[in-house]
Amino acid sequence: MAPSKEQTQRRVYVLPTELVDRIVAFQAEKGFPSEVEAVRKLLDEALKSRDTDKTIIRRFLYRLEKLRLPTEVAKDVLVGHPLVTDLSFGRDHIKFTISGYGVYRISELGQVDYYSSSHKRWDPWTPDREAHSEA
Repeated sequence: MAPSKEQTQRRVYVLPTELVDRIVAFQAEKGFPSEVEAVRKLLDEALKSRDTDKTIIRRFLYRLEKLRLPTEVAKDVLVGHPLVTDLSFGRDHIKFTISGYGVYRISELGQVDYYSSSHKRWDPWTPDREAHSEA
């Protein structure tokens, strides 16, 4: 589904012919209805690979403020993300693992905790917490 008009910006980029040919081939291979949709998908996947725990969690919380449905937000932000290696749904939270960062859970109200394997407990997560792998 394409984003609404209010959430989009029109941009024009000049690309090498070889790159355009690769985009068109990707579009045909994956069955996207337009080159624009193919480019959106390619850009989204490339940018996801640059994400950190902070960017993923901030994106989740931003979407949760708007949607108020954690399962829908998880579908949009976490499912299929190349860094999310595990995802489960609890009664009042969503738990997920971010490769290279650790295990997190987010409540329906937006409370974020991370699992401290060294302390064997859940601790509150803050964006300024040092990122390091505990997975």
